[in-house]
Amino acid sequence: MSAEFRILLVCTANICRSAMAEVIAGAMLHSTPLPVATGSAGVRALVGHPMAPHAVAALDRLGLDGRAHRARMLDPGLVRWADLLLTMEAGHVAVAVGLDAVAAHKTFTLPEFAGLASGAGQRRYRSDTVERARAIVQSAAARRDRRRVLEVHDPYGGPPEGYEACAKTLGESLSHA
Repeated sequence: MSAEFRILLVCTANICRSAMAEVIAGAMLHSTPLPVATGSAGVRALVGHPMAPHAVAALDRLGLDGRAHRARMLDPGLVRWADLLLTMEAGHVAVAVGLDAVAAHKTFTLPEFAGLASGAGQRRYRSDTVERARAIVQSAAARRDRRRVLEVHDPYGGPPEGYEACAKTLGESLSHA
């Protein structure tokens, strides 16, 4: 088991939602005592492509830089690497679990996990430990309700305002995750 907690963010092409989420999560977790690593991938990634220009601009407005991002494909190795997979849509969950069935207990849509994790914080674990982070994932998996899964709207191809709204949604969800 790794000494760090590893979060993988997943969307379709890995040039918009998961790419922005990776940058936002990295910025949010930068000063945490929890040893954490983040990454992102796409179920139909545009491998090697940079982040969408409107996504870069939305991050710029938040004081974040997404210019170094390059899209990569979700594969079984990445699914196994992650302690927590946060997807943007229920269909992405299905792809991740299809690559490795064991991942079912650690794969959620981002809004779904944010809702479940926000109630899992009252445990005997210290907030800065990998053990606590893994316990929160386990607790969330035990309490999930698959009847209504929340998703993150894809702004790709839309106006800049859609990307800004997406970045805001990502930030709000990540702050509760």
